[in-house]
Amino acid sequence: MKHKLLDILACPTDSFFPLELSIFEENEEIISGILFCPKCLHWYPIRERIPEMFPDRQRDEEDELKFLNKWKEVAPQQVIKVGKPFNINNQLIKSKTKSFF
Repeated sequence: MKHKLLDILACPTDSFFPLELSIFEENEEIISGILFCPKCLHWYPIRERIPEMFPDRQRDEEDELKFLNKWKEVAPQQVIKVGKPFNINNQLIKSKTKSFF
């Protein structure tokens, strides 16, 4: 993703602008990272230079959680703890609940 895209990207959920950016890998472009909306708490992965800004119903929970787990050491804590539609805290709560029953 080119850095200048930040000047035009808004949250698809609530149209908030500007989005916060966390970069995990970059050269001339952002290779991996996260776009985060501080208003509605939705986050969107950047993978292989492409920001994936899909509606919740078109997002794959397992795939998104794999991405978050891969980058959890450098991802913003807001995304890890309360990010929407998926976050690592919810994943931990779900797995504890499943093992309880």
